[in-house]
Amino acid sequence: MPYELVAEVLSNRPLSGITWELKLRAHPIAEESLPGQFVMLDTKPTEVEDYDPLNRRPFAVGDAEGAQITIFYDVVGRGTRKIARLTAGDSVRLLGPLGDGTFPLYGDRTAVVVAGGIGASGVSLLVRRLAERKVPTVVLYGARSREYLSLKEWFEKISRKGVEVRFYTDDGSFGKKGFPLQDLDEFVQNPEKVVVYACGPKPMLRALKEKAEKLNLETYLSLDRRMACGWGVCLGCVVKTTAGYERVCKEGPVFEARKLVDF
Repeated sequence: MPYELVAEVLSNRPLSGITWELKLRAHPIAEESLPGQFVMLDTKPTEVEDYDPLNRRPFAVGDAEGAQITIFYDVVGRGTRKIARLTAGDSVRLLGPLGDGTFPLYGDRTAVVVAGGIGASGVSLLVRRLAERKVPTVVLYGARSREYLSLKEWFEKISRKGVEVRFYTDDGSFGKKGFPLQDLDEFVQNPEKVVVYACGPKPMLRALKEKAEKLNLETYLSLDRRMACGWGVCLGCVVKTTAGYERVCKEGPVFEARKLVDF
């Protein structure tokens, strides 16, 4: 169930490129967040009377340990610029965890996790939970350049827990030159023994959906949409599925790829 609470800012720092890392003390959201869920975060401290922007911003729960959650976010507009001004000790309003559509966890199949750009924050908590369960896991993580592999250090750290991580950059500045999907076939020779998870740019997810359908791969995609409410009231984040139009914030944000018609 979602909780409305005031969270304490523990740290807020730039990582690389335009990406920042925000750590919050957020009990019980931290303990109850499932892989794929998100929170709605206010853009300013509670003691500041400022209604611009009015709406909170949605962010994936990028990591959760104990009573602490981590949010990885790109500074791209008015709201995230204000979030970047938060400092340790500030209090900020938070709603979550949100989203009924989460990543299912299997213990008897290899997990292949595809991440693109800031979309890595949508699968990072999933990778932690897979590692904790000792599920064989491969991460294919790509971005435009080394600068935009903002979660590189996080994934290098989790790789020490037995997760295989491969990096890709469009320009070849780090890891392998190219895109994460170019090596997918290497890990899906036996589709019935593999499950694929992904979050990233829309073209990458569409290409993955097409490949998954050809290979009959069980695949789950985490979608990113602009959201005003975060709990299904405003209907501003719908996508077309085989069941009709569904809300990314409520029935999602994770959908099985074969269920998506247009997104």
